Amino acid sequence: MTAAGDDAARPHKLPRPRQIQDLNPDQLVAVIWRLAMEICVLRDRLGTHEALLAGQNVLSRNDIEAYSPSKDEAAARLKARTELIENIINDLS
Repeated sequence: MTAAGDDAARPHKLPRPRQIQDLNPDQLVAVIWRLAMEICVLRDRLGTHEALLAGQNVLSRNDIEAYSPSKDEAAARLKARTELIENIINDLS
């Protein structure tokens, strides 16, 4: 894990959101709901995939935990993560 101030850890350099005390409470609730919905959907989908794969003896939990993405996949993940963060920052603006 890198230090919080390490530029290598933040190659996308997103703008910092305003201070929390300057935000409208409705905006904070919207962000919390967005994150909660994202987490719920992802947990459901991941659980379904893992159960199907394990049920057919395709992959085990150990296989999943040991997986390392390719450079292209890592770049796609970073792009998706950046878009999610940008959406959250937009909700806070």
